[in-house]
Amino acid sequence: MDNGYSQYQEQLEDFWGRRGAKSRYFRQAHIFGRAVHFASNEPGVLTAVDQVLPLYSQLPASHHPPFIMQFVVQPARVPPGSVPDDLMQQLTYTGDAAWLMWQLGGWGQVHVDLVAGRATAVITPELAQRPDLIAQCLLNTILLNFCIANGFAMLHASCLVRDEHTLLLMAPHNSGKSTTALRLLLSGYQLVSDSMIFVIPDNGQLAGFPVGKIKLRADMVAHFPQLHSLLEREAVRDETKYTLDLRKFDGALVRATAVPPQQVILCLLARHDAPETLVTAVTRQQLHKAVMLNSLFYDTSAIWQRNLAQLQPLLDKAAAHQLTIGTNPEGIIQAVNKLWRR
Repeated sequence: MDNGYSQYQEQLEDFWGRRGAKSRYFRQAHIFGRAVHFASNEPGVLTAVDQVLPLYSQLPASHHPPFIMQFVVQPARVPPGSVPDDLMQQLTYTGDAAWLMWQLGGWGQVHVDLVAGRATAVITPELAQRPDLIAQCLLNTILLNFCIANGFAMLHASCLVRDEHTLLLMAPHNSGKSTTALRLLLSGYQLVSDSMIFVIPDNGQLAGFPVGKIKLRADMVAHFPQLHSLLEREAVRDETKYTLDLRKFDGALVRATAVPPQQVILCLLARHDAPETLVTAVTRQQLHKAVMLNSLFYDTSAIWQRNLAQLQPLLDKAAAHQLTIGTNPEGIIQAVNKLWRR
């Protein structure tokens, strides 16, 4: 019977499309030290992996089971046409318990099993030709959800280092966090990430995503004329921001490896119209509230509690302050530098 199947298999109907979907191209990489196996029936899709790897802090390889991601390229019944550059704004998500799913407009869909650490994406040939959008809309979202589901505690904060000291800046949307981080970078700090910071469960080190990138509001661009030629427009929520890849400006400003949190200062940011930057005390209640509002996580009580518990050793170690930034840029830098001597 085996010989008969081998002889006639190409003439038999591939009802479920298994032969067409079968992976023939493979990649392996590490994200935050965890192995990830990528597979696809089209080789070009896997070039997107090269775009995401520099965005994650580097860590030594761990011995945990690998995450698995399969990408199937399959034409749609009705060709959807060219993929728009703002595809990220057109995605729709749903999920429950241990699974997530999202639609990529007419260009595909993704299913993620968080417990198994396995994701499957079916995309059209049109999207397969856009590895930049595959990286942005699929790979990064899948990888970050895998990490969160596997015990990587996440905090929405800017993370900078100087002389192996770690500075965390937390602030509500449009409060000046990225602008403050950039001013500090130009005065001698290094950037781990301006967006997401993860506590690695194995060793407590701090890892970032996306490494070396920072976003400015439109009204802040004029303050950094030396960067204008390197800024790229990007739609973020309902506004346009300008993204800077620090590697294109000065690679020495980028910390690509994870940070062992030795001396940690955590600043809750606010701003006012006075020139002076003020540093005041923060209560544990204020800190707890800020962490709750800046820990983007699944909306279940059990996972919230786990995330907060994993963040707690970092919070216990950190010296926390309220940093109300003023309009004098030099005053901001001086106020932050003085924190290390407190």
